Amino acid sequence: MKVQKPVTGSLIEKGGYYHTVINARVDGKRKQISRTTGLKIRNNYRRAQQIFEERKREYDQNGLAGMLVMEERNAAQNTLLSDYMEKWVERKKNEVAHATYLSYSGMIKSRIKGFFDPIGVTIGSATPQIFDDFIEELQDAGLNGSSQQRYYAAIKQCLDTAVKKEYIVRNPLDRVDRPKRNKFYPSFCNEVEAKKILECAKDDPCYFPILLAVYYGLRRSEAIGLKWSSIDFENNQLHINHKAYEQTIKGKNVVTISNELKSDNSRRTIPLVPFVREELLRHREQHKEYKKAFRRQYNRQWEDFVCVNPKGDILRPNYVTTHFPKFLEKNGIRRIRFHDLRHSCASFLVAQGVNMKTVQLWMGHANFQITADTYSHLETSALQVPATTISDLFAEKVVSDG
Repeated sequence: MKVQKPVTGSLIEKGGYYHTVINARVDGKRKQISRTTGLKIRNNYRRAQQIFEERKREYDQNGLAGMLVMEERNAAQNTLLSDYMEKWVERKKNEVAHATYLSYSGMIKSRIKGFFDPIGVTIGSATPQIFDDFIEELQDAGLNGSSQQRYYAAIKQCLDTAVKKEYIVRNPLDRVDRPKRNKFYPSFCNEVEAKKILECAKDDPCYFPILLAVYYGLRRSEAIGLKWSSIDFENNQLHINHKAYEQTIKGKNVVTISNELKSDNSRRTIPLVPFVREELLRHREQHKEYKKAFRRQYNRQWEDFVCVNPKGDILRPNYVTTHFPKFLEKNGIRRIRFHDLRHSCASFLVAQGVNMKTVQLWMGHANFQITADTYSHLETSALQVPATTISDLFAEKVVSDG
């Protein structure tokens, strides 16, 4: 019987830190594997010796690969939660929508770093209680349930990755209750307000985003991302297949166009409403005159886009958001968000008896449940039949008793 030789090595001092040296065999050849413990020499001998024994034991049981995995695991466990999340987000940058990437980055830089860094929370030291405290902190800061859920989901996805890589045994958020989502009741403008908004917006820079939001319920990003090449005037169809968003590149805000929409159902084809068709054709002819007038000063980069100013510059999404309340105030109209025009469009359709499935397709919601949850309380016309039925029933009862 072959006797297994004990793993040998030593603990050495180098550059003011303790290093472990393991006498290993790599590809059949003897080799010394030197790794830093990350511990300074002063007052750390006992801890360094413990790490040395752990590495020898791991090498004895699982070889060099096992020892390196152990070290990688230990290093990851000692990484601050916020630092680990930043690396995780960067790895996912090309896998998620740009808006999602920006959202994750913003959450980490603000509240996650602000809460977890001062108390030194690493992915190895995080506990369910710490995350309970964090959610309570979000509640105290006035964040609604939906915002709390976004934080919960981002951290959980990140730590699920850490579990998959075997850096941690279990995800502490598995034992933390997911925040409850607040019931959302969007704001709507009525038909009189919508007509006034459209009338006052005729000469406003944001007329076409407003027009497309009222008639089609387009999201801000979808309206600004609409291309002339996506409008089929011959067959009277509007193809929603692009969106516009802003991002910072080298310290400068730039508008970027993407064909990755919010969901698969956001990519849709809808009929061209006659009035909108006329306005678009008028707008296209007007820009032919602008091109002649401005000549070389006309920005031809955005020539295929509908929502541009007279000089051909595309409207910035953030400008539309900040300009809209000023436009309402100037014209004496009740303050609502630009996005509420989208909700108003849906409410008009529901009020006219359009069924929820059709409203979902028109609005480009990811699924039917979103449409039903958001607008079902407006579907009062559908209740007229049972109301009439029960009224007639008791009316007949009263007559027969009489």
